[in-house]
Amino acid sequence: MYQYSLDSFVTFFEKSVRKADKKDLLKERVESLRNSLRMTIFTWVSRGLFERHKLIFLSQLTFNLLKRSVIGDGDWNEDQFQFLLRGPTKAAEQKPLEWLPPSAWSSITSLAELDEFAKLTSDLVEAAPRFREWFNSITPENEKLPLDWASLDRTPFKKMLIVRCLRPDRMTAALTTFIRRTLPSGSSYVDCDSTLNNLEILDQCLVDSTPRTPIYFILSPGANVVADLDVMAMKYGFQKGVSYHNVSMGQGQDVVAMSCLETAHRNGHWVILNNVHLMPKWLVELEKKLDEYASEGSHEKFRVFLTSDPSNSIPIGILSRCIKLTNEPPTGLKANLKRAWCFFPKEHIDDADSKSKSILFGLCHFHSIMMERKMFGPMGFNMKYPFSIGDLRDSA
Repeated sequence: MYQYSLDSFVTFFEKSVRKADKKDLLKERVESLRNSLRMTIFTWVSRGLFERHKLIFLSQLTFNLLKRSVIGDGDWNEDQFQFLLRGPTKAAEQKPLEWLPPSAWSSITSLAELDEFAKLTSDLVEAAPRFREWFNSITPENEKLPLDWASLDRTPFKKMLIVRCLRPDRMTAALTTFIRRTLPSGSSYVDCDSTLNNLEILDQCLVDSTPRTPIYFILSPGANVVADLDVMAMKYGFQKGVSYHNVSMGQGQDVVAMSCLETAHRNGHWVILNNVHLMPKWLVELEKKLDEYASEGSHEKFRVFLTSDPSNSIPIGILSRCIKLTNEPPTGLKANLKRAWCFFPKEHIDDADSKSKSILFGLCHFHSIMMERKMFGPMGFNMKYPFSIGDLRDSA
């Protein structure tokens, strides 16, 4: 599903140039353009990524910038980076510490082969009580290491290597913190779109879209993109069934879809084609039709919206030209709480009394806990239930 075209990149490149702050000095202007381009392209791409891939993409961006010395102090160490990626282990003699898992000891023994960590195993044994206290802390990535290893707080990348060995369960949090501190305006990348609800994100994407650039919704359980699009259609003055056409794809619906597209292309209507993954062969014809409309020139208000489940049968030509959006809940209790709270219009919250606000916040907090509990499957429940944003809306 992750396909992007050069034409789409150029569109967002030009957008980033328009958004960049004006500077008088050439060096400052170049830096402003670079930061604007980086943030614009990251936002465009990350909106179409699944949650499990967003941190991977952001990590690739950060480490590539470090490797090229665009950011950081230029002290890149490829051996340490490869250790972080691969997490190698080394078969060692029986571990001397009962409280330390065998996998952690094997990893630490392998890490000690790197020059700067040669004394780590001996220090770990000698100061075992202090290391055990660090090991058992809730957030070890934020705690100082014992002995001289406390100085690694000044080099968070090297500290991540120890977290990788001893507490791999905290690597996601450690990596997120590292990116916040290392990447310029790192929090803006980590928290990208966290204060926007689905309608606000869709509204921004509509501004970026053109008659030649459809918006592609990658569906996830509980997502109701049609309801959001209905709201936006009303906002922009499109009437359902007249200037806003909704087609559910399936057997025999290709004729209906083509008819609606032809009408919308000439008159500037909106068309949403639902579940296009059900008709993969017809999508080749759709791709040719969109190319034909692009060369002919469509009405400036003409917009196409596509929805589908994740699928390998979607033509690359369609995927690469689209602005892609996913609707998965974010990862982490705080991020879920932010997204749940922002789901409700600001005017609705401002007009509510303090008691109603407290109840609404309690619902959002409960919803966020349910989202995080998904990783445990049906444990503690009779069955696995998606607990989508629609459940939160209906409860409120």
